[in-house]
Amino acid sequence: MKKSFYPLIIAMLFLTGPLMAQKQLYFGLQGTGLSSVITNQNNYGLPFEMDYKVTFGGSGNVNVGFDFNKHFGLKLEIGFAKLGQNYADNHTDTSGVASTYSRKVKLNYLQIPLMFKYRTGGDVVRFYVMAGPQFNLLLSASQKYLKQDQVYDITGYYPENWTKPLVIGEETITDRYNSLDIMGRLDFGLDFQVASNLSVYVGMTMAYGLMDINATDYQIPNYSSGKYNPSHNLYGGINFGINYLLPIGSK
Repeated sequence: MKKSFYPLIIAMLFLTGPLMAQKQLYFGLQGTGLSSVITNQNNYGLPFEMDYKVTFGGSGNVNVGFDFNKHFGLKLEIGFAKLGQNYADNHTDTSGVASTYSRKVKLNYLQIPLMFKYRTGGDVVRFYVMAGPQFNLLLSASQKYLKQDQVYDITGYYPENWTKPLVIGEETITDRYNSLDIMGRLDFGLDFQVASNLSVYVGMTMAYGLMDINATDYQIPNYSSGKYNPSHNLYGGINFGINYLLPIGSK
């Protein structure tokens, strides 16, 4: 029994040795330039909606990751992101007066994604793909809502059965959004080994919110259809990052 047991232990150590050599812990910094969208515009029951305009944002984070072997690992990020949506349009009211409207919504989040990672095994250049949930904690929300380049400060009851007045163009609107949004996120790109303990990477990122971002009190039906459509965060962008590597196990 013992004679057969010792060769088995030796064989297991021999086979797991290469895997141990590939384990590593790493720490890094990442910056992201992105374009964001809020799906299903919420214009608080007003009788018009505005055209969507391209909206740019960004994020930055610190991260820690662990590679179990040459191909698979986990990565946790903690950072700050600026999302939102810009709108602009012309609208003619019932009296025939045409006006120009614009609205810029800014949503600031603390982002905490947990990503499952796969990468190829090149010595210098490696392809990677990561996917996982991202938890967005709302820090603040604001808007700049203008009519004819003046703050659109109309106050009313929207919809009509509301029991409290709403200032449409109010600047601070954090209470109009939910404090938590959970997104599904996908990243992919190239990782470059530039030194024995240093790598840099560049890649694409995209995420879609799985939750309605509008707070319960502000889930207001559209004027034209009388139906409410949930709003979701959506973004895509480019990541740039650098990691410091700490190999675990013997070479």
